[in-house]
Amino acid sequence: MAANQKNFDVFTYVDNDGTTWNKRGPVDTAINAIDGSAALTAGAPVWTDSGRRKHCRKAVFYDPSTFRTIRFPVYTAAAFAAITGATTLNVNVPGETAAVTYNLSEKIDEKQPVAKTTRKLIDHA
Repeated sequence: MAANQKNFDVFTYVDNDGTTWNKRGPVDTAINAIDGSAALTAGAPVWTDSGRRKHCRKAVFYDPSTFRTIRFPVYTAAAFAAITGATTLNVNVPGETAAVTYNLSEKIDEKQPVAKTTRKLIDHA
């Protein structure tokens, strides 16, 4: 059996404010059926996660027998809302003859920093 290779592409990501970005993500039939991915938007800026201060919305699925996890971006708020505790994901795992069913373990919402004014201290004479 041929090994399943991880492939990636760039898709359109719409943030919670409605701004369109381009975001890298996995090319996988099962994942792409639920993640709201669409072809990239030419000229849109690239979304880059920067740790705890800025990250896209994600879904995390796990295999209850091996506890392996899969984490992937969810490209639209509608797709994020459609993923529920009953959602499962059939994943092709290298070395396995049949797809393995993964269950939802976590939905991680988007986070973006907001610009704000800074406090100015009075100079003392």
